Amino acid sequence: MNLLSPQGKDDGDQKRMLFAVVVCAGILLLWNTLFPQAPVQQPKPGEGPVSAASVDSTASKARTIGETPDAPAAIKRAALAQFELPGRHSVEIANDGQLYSWNLEEAQYRNDLKDGKTAPYPIMHDLAVAEAGKGLFIAPRLEVEFDGKTASGEYTVVSKTPTGATVSWTDPKTGVKLTRTYSLVKDDYTVDVTVTLENPGASKVEYDLSALMAGAQNNDEAGGNMFSPPVYAFEGLCKRVDDFERLPVSALQSDLNDPDEKTAWFDGIAWAGVGNRYFMTGIVAPKGEAESCTLDLGAKAAGIDAGSIPANFTVVTTRLGLKGGEIAAAGSVTRAFRFYVGPKKLDRLRAQTVDMSDAIDFGWFTAICIPMLWLMQAFFGFVGNWGFAIILLTVFVKLITLPLTIKQYKSMAAMKKVQPKLKKIQEKYKDNKPKLQQEMMALYRAEKVNPMASCLPMLLMMPIYFSLYRTIYSAVELYRADFAFWISDLSEQDPFFILPVVLGVLFLLQTRLNPSMGDNPQQKLMMTIMPVMFTGMMLFLPSGLVLYILVNTGLGLVQQIFQYKKMAEDSPVPTPKNRNRSSKNKGAK
Repeated sequence: MNLLSPQGKDDGDQKRMLFAVVVCAGILLLWNTLFPQAPVQQPKPGEGPVSAASVDSTASKARTIGETPDAPAAIKRAALAQFELPGRHSVEIANDGQLYSWNLEEAQYRNDLKDGKTAPYPIMHDLAVAEAGKGLFIAPRLEVEFDGKTASGEYTVVSKTPTGATVSWTDPKTGVKLTRTYSLVKDDYTVDVTVTLENPGASKVEYDLSALMAGAQNNDEAGGNMFSPPVYAFEGLCKRVDDFERLPVSALQSDLNDPDEKTAWFDGIAWAGVGNRYFMTGIVAPKGEAESCTLDLGAKAAGIDAGSIPANFTVVTTRLGLKGGEIAAAGSVTRAFRFYVGPKKLDRLRAQTVDMSDAIDFGWFTAICIPMLWLMQAFFGFVGNWGFAIILLTVFVKLITLPLTIKQYKSMAAMKKVQPKLKKIQEKYKDNKPKLQQEMMALYRAEKVNPMASCLPMLLMMPIYFSLYRTIYSAVELYRADFAFWISDLSEQDPFFILPVVLGVLFLLQTRLNPSMGDNPQQKLMMTIMPVMFTGMMLFLPSGLVLYILVNTGLGLVQQIFQYKKMAEDSPVPTPKNRNRSSKNKGAK
């Protein structure tokens, strides 16, 4: 709605053009807030593209606190033992006693093959043997150190079950036997890990402990823009006592180069990890055992060979410093932890011993997004299709905001009703600005119309609609989720742009129904340009988001037409004067 009154031609046109520029700038600013630019590193002057190996020198700032140990001794990693939870995931342990690979077996996440078959989704793997792909998580490690050196060697299998394994190795320098036990947790995306340190010697042995999570970001795949938000952009995660740190690659690169910015924290660390929009790896330590959380970049920080990293990849790491201790002579120590590897499902993250739901980026509207996600999941339970669940959720939100939208459309209809009178006033007083303002205000009072009344309900509804938007944007449930017909993945753009084009038509119809103030060429141009611009924005958005906007816009359009029609029926139709005069003449005869 144009809130500017016509004035002198040059002055009025300039103000309207300024208004249009401000509106467009506001839209772009809001879009960038909802969908920040993808975190792709920028090279320094005189350097080529920044790779995982080239950032090691900049990462030294975070390592000065002493939390990142020397890289382990070179061991040719290979799978040692495999176990699984059928239908959920399969896991491999490497011959160095650490996790090696993690494949998601659920139908939603499986990869399609050319012959119509499917394969598990390799969410995590040893980087040296992994295909480049769109980026992946590097197997997290639980590292034991003696005298500042990581204890690493060839483990052997002690025992194995269908859902777990126990492996062991003896450190030749200290004589300490390290036994690691892995056990998958039923109906979860976690594995419980215990490390037992047995000291057969006559002297105590001191040890340190830390956990490392890492992700290899494909910078080409993380290069989204404001019209196509990135799915595979990686970030370091750290939950502190009073805050949550979320640093994507570009922000972390900037902070590592800025001595005034922190990349390590020591206050009440609860959990730490690495994630992208839909997936994450993380570790939960028993209360009080986590001492520090350090975010870093590069191969050295991850303790891997830089030559194993594919070109144009960047490795982001999160190291959780854990309490060390000592192993008494002829004694033993057992430490227990839990790794999370999988999709960012709200119910599973909240079910951990420490709530990890902060990993899901709902933005400013978390308090509203969480109940909306619960409702969408509830609707899915009834219809069994995430596309229809989005439609039902959109209808539900439209119903609860109905009183506000009715008030908004009533005001817009009232404004449309006074347009003929308003246009006459504008023509009559176009050269007398003060008089024009007075007559316009007098008309609004006489007709009981408030030109701002349609804006307030819209402002009140915006947090609700943005929350719904952000809920759909962040929900891993939509990842590779089939809807109908040509839409086979609600997290990807419409492959044929059908939904965005239909939405563009609805945008155009909606602007034609909105009241205009005067016969302003700039306003008419904006009423044409805005639907085209919004349609362009929709072309590359995830189809689940476009579906929501399409349904919401369609419902609003139907409601707007109904409201205008109802007000027209309720308004008395004046009898033409010539008809009255004719009737009187007939009576006289």
